[in-house]
Amino acid sequence: MIKVSIIVPVYNTSKYLDKCITSLINQTLKDIEIIIVNDGSIDDSQKKIELWQKKDKRIKLYNKENGGQASARNLGLSVAKGEYIAFLDSDDYVADEMYYLLYQEAKNNDFDIVLCDYYLDYGNKILKSNQLSTKTSIMSANDYILSTPSPVNKLIKRTFLKENNFSFPEGFIYEDLAAMPILGIYNPTIKYINKYLYYYVQTPVSTMRNDEYKEKYEDIFKAIEYLYNNMIDKDYNQELEYLLTYHFLYLGSLNFFKYKKYENINKISKIMHECFPYWSKNKFVTSKLTKKQILYMKLFYYKKYFLINFYRRLLTKNEQN
Repeated sequence: MIKVSIIVPVYNTSKYLDKCITSLINQTLKDIEIIIVNDGSIDDSQKKIELWQKKDKRIKLYNKENGGQASARNLGLSVAKGEYIAFLDSDDYVADEMYYLLYQEAKNNDFDIVLCDYYLDYGNKILKSNQLSTKTSIMSANDYILSTPSPVNKLIKRTFLKENNFSFPEGFIYEDLAAMPILGIYNPTIKYINKYLYYYVQTPVSTMRNDEYKEKYEDIFKAIEYLYNNMIDKDYNQELEYLLTYHFLYLGSLNFFKYKKYENINKISKIMHECFPYWSKNKFVTSKLTKKQILYMKLFYYKKYFLINFYRRLLTKNEQN
């Protein structure tokens, strides 16, 4: 019986595949299937995966036309046979014991979701992420919704996903932000393991750090709309308000500000005025975010772009002194 299906979407990441796949075939949990979805790569990713297939029969390759990471993950979900589902980005890698530890915890205690912490691998240094919203062992739905909206540090029961008709929304980036928090509204049982088992490689290939994607940053409006429509009035409005404040008003505005797309920041400000005008009083905003982050958000909210430039120059000057 297949215990864990690991879904790996691939798009032009040949350079990183050997390390990624090696970390999977070295897993101490042996009853796994490795579902690799080649999303129309034009480098030699397919050839490299086919070579690995000859070495390990647990590797299953699916080739498709390029349709984005969400569509590749959804294809993987449709063919997965494991009790539990995991996702791995093809430029990342995992600790040898990752899926054994997550599976044992999930299986022995019948958890719907088990998650761990992750490292940030910069090549010349590896840092702990410290992104999770809680350090308690048993996580509430509230804790989960507020945690990092990424699927890669999680093991999720396949029947739980099927019962709730889960899939990633296709056609835009930010699909993690749009989809993952929504799982929390279905009241899953969740366990957090205080171990760093996933290695998130900080490379130019990583979607959200690549300038070639800057024209796609506007997809955040689609992601937020999807998230809003699926979470509003589901008893988690405070959590939803926090997610929009942090990922939309703060991170989204920073991206647009970088490329001087002030009209998009104006649009964000307008949406926040209409939907969550009291965001600055949100208990999660005031407790989880820094004063510096909140100041930035207020400046974006009130469209004080001159003051933002002044503040950034002041910070740079202070850092140099």
